[in-house]
Amino acid sequence: MKYFLKFGLYLMCLMWLSSHLVFSAVDVSQQFSRANQFYRDGKFDEAVQGYEEIVKSKPTAEVYYNLGNAYFKTKKIGFAILNYERARSLKPRDSDVLANLAYANRLIEYKIEDKRNWYFKKKSELLSFLTLLECWGIALSAYFVFILGFLVSLLMRKEPLFGRAGALGLALVIFCSFPLLLKYGEIGIGERGIVTENQIEVRYGPTKSDRIAFRLVEGLELFIKDKKDDWYRIELRDGRSGWTSASQVEMI
Repeated sequence: MKYFLKFGLYLMCLMWLSSHLVFSAVDVSQQFSRANQFYRDGKFDEAVQGYEEIVKSKPTAEVYYNLGNAYFKTKKIGFAILNYERARSLKPRDSDVLANLAYANRLIEYKIEDKRNWYFKKKSELLSFLTLLECWGIALSAYFVFILGFLVSLLMRKEPLFGRAGALGLALVIFCSFPLLLKYGEIGIGERGIVTENQIEVRYGPTKSDRIAFRLVEGLELFIKDKKDDWYRIELRDGRSGWTSASQVEMI
């Protein structure tokens, strides 16, 4: 009897969880439809509010993309680029996302020259077409093939590691793990952020009494290296760095 009651309790919990997930999915779908209708009706501020509510619970590339379009219509170029970048991080090869992001970036008045070595430029460009999850998938697939070959060689009573097949398998694992290592190295240079205010001041220190080093305009990309109170220490691709108010920058 005791086990029967436990089973009934587990079953009720499972049914409640399933119904909760179903209703949540329906609610999000309805919210998305309403926000899309606001966009089609030209009510872009309402569309922004609708999409922002959705990304709090279910952030997807489609919602970020539509949110970027809605912000673009309200002439908030910084938030538009921010959400296009977030969409690209989930779907890095989506043609619509890439096209809109490129167009929005061309509207930025001030350009930052990328003074990094050509190798780092190409590495960033190539890695932008893969998500971290995809890099893990490639590396683990190669590792699985290598282990499978290892086991087959053991069953066939051959030398598994020192033969030609073993060397090729090990080379495949190393080659396929390389994007993953580079991806983590890219993450290590700092969180990417976007300027969301019309113009921001970058100072030599994390207080308003510190002297202004330079200014940045809305939509520009930067790297967040450190945080102190309500200030970010940021760095640009041209090597310049300084401190700016955290409220004027959003992390991608």
